[in-house]
Amino acid sequence: MVEPTAAPPGLELVRHWCRVAAQTTESQRFLLSHLASGLVGRGWLHPLDKLRESAADALGEPVDRVNADLDALVALDLVTVQDGKVTTVGALLAARSTGIDFVLDAQHAVHLVGPLAALAAAVALHRKGEVRAVCADDATTRLVLVCDASGIFERRPESIGLFLPAWDGQGSPVAYASGGGLFRDDDALGRWQEQHGDPPGMPVASFLFPMAAAELGEELGRALAPLFDRLPDYD
Repeated sequence: MVEPTAAPPGLELVRHWCRVAAQTTESQRFLLSHLASGLVGRGWLHPLDKLRESAADALGEPVDRVNADLDALVALDLVTVQDGKVTTVGALLAARSTGIDFVLDAQHAVHLVGPLAALAAAVALHRKGEVRAVCADDATTRLVLVCDASGIFERRPESIGLFLPAWDGQGSPVAYASGGGLFRDDDALGRWQEQHGDPPGMPVASFLFPMAAAELGEELGRALAPLFDRLPDYD
């Protein structure tokens, strides 16, 4: 496994993906942009075999080149594959429901990998919209983060907090990023931590959320943005 970048617990994934994103090649970024446009535009992706061919046609690349780039992205955990289908793209987007969605407008929404992706989605995709989720404590209370291309600027309710799990480098970064969650208030966050044995990571209380969300969302979003903006018709 890739060694985690030295960082406070809960921030290892931010540093890791900032580093990994900077190491991608231009053709890999075009492929990630193509995959992202499929999820954002249609909400789904073709099975892997057909996806390879459609990506080659759309990008004007030989299938062998697309295959090599896809394999490299899987090795970096910037694309994950399960049962012959791509399940996550760019450490941000998920092809299956995760309980956290980025709603762009009445026709377009995309699933997000986890709470860290919720902070970075608007900046990375350079889109306005709403991140919608339910409280990870009661699985009932509806939570909304209102975003524009610079990040989150409104919470409903304003008491929302979150928990970002730590990553020790011994498992898939995407799998770890899907943990933690968004919470309706500090009491719900504290209760969830207690019920889960105080897991390693970074709790972000409601009063710290505006500053932490802005900083983390901007840092990770800016690092991931080049993975999604390589197609001229993306917008």
